[in-house]
Amino acid sequence: MKKKIILITGTSRGIGKHILTELRKDPSFVVYGSSRKEDPLDKLHIKLDVTNPESCSRAIQKIIAEQGQIDVLFNNAGSHLTGASEETSLEEIDGQMKLNFYGAVHMIKAVTPVFLEQKSGKIINMSSLGGLLSLPYTSAYNASKFALEGYSEALRLELLPLGIYVSNLEAAYINTGTIDYSIIAPKSNHAMFSKYRIAMHEKMKKDSLKGIPLKTIHKYIQQIINSDKPKFRYKIGKMAKQLTFLNSIVPEGMFQKTVLKTFNIPLKQ
Repeated sequence: MKKKIILITGTSRGIGKHILTELRKDPSFVVYGSSRKEDPLDKLHIKLDVTNPESCSRAIQKIIAEQGQIDVLFNNAGSHLTGASEETSLEEIDGQMKLNFYGAVHMIKAVTPVFLEQKSGKIINMSSLGGLLSLPYTSAYNASKFALEGYSEALRLELLPLGIYVSNLEAAYINTGTIDYSIIAPKSNHAMFSKYRIAMHEKMKKDSLKGIPLKTIHKYIQQIINSDKPKFRYKIGKMAKQLTFLNSIVPEGMFQKTVLKTFNIPLKQ
């Protein structure tokens, strides 16, 4: 039986590192990890910068040269910028889009020709609840994940008739085992927003410790890899399922008031 060849982006820590470790326990998988730094102790580690299209192409070419195929791409690399739109510079917004959206697109563009030739393949994107609905102080992050959702949904429809599957994982807070290193703040402050942004930033970091365990993320990824016909959307955890449902049935104004109240942000009377 042929082994499945898998590439994961962003495996230096957090979600990517855990998924890499767990998938490598399966003898039917050959799993490549990747990050911006070299790892000479890991023969299946690739130095990869997802913001660089040439780096992405080289990574795929290396795997094909060594294995003759690639079966699964897991786009995991990303970060979570928290800040009011007014506090967030154009450069920071651009950086968020380059990593979270274009990083995934670069990898998809690099691997799709191989999948088309093979007439098979799976693309798994680490999306987010933030790609389905927006929260205050996460505008740049939401923009990057909404873009990923829209792109992926169209791509799913284009590739599905050819036997290639695109799936998105959509979770809220994920417990990476530490205060979430991927949640970052903008460099500038604004007096009218910084108080609430700082409070929300801290809440998100703490809530991540009570979030979805990494073993749950692994379970879904393993399920997609082993499925003959994986779904497009996998909403993970009660929060993702409940909030998207409420957002679809509750009046817009009521939902917005509820969100602001949740984060202790007063609404002007």
